[in-house]
Amino acid sequence: MISPGQKKALQTATVDPQRVPVRTLDEIEMPLEAVRSSATFAEEELGSYTLEYLENDYYVTDGK
Repeated sequence: MISPGQKKALQTATVDPQRVPVRTLDEIEMPLEAVRSSATFAEEELGSYTLEYLENDYYVTDGK
């Protein structure tokens, strides 16, 4: 569970694209290390996610 402060920080978080491994153009992995935020997160709070390109947008399809 994340704190209210962490939740607010995620609203303005960005992603460092150089830290996002691309498996294929339709599937990428979003590791915790790629998230740039004013709050700090542990792996068990956010984890890493697999995103797939479906119907013209990326969707989380697997959380680790």
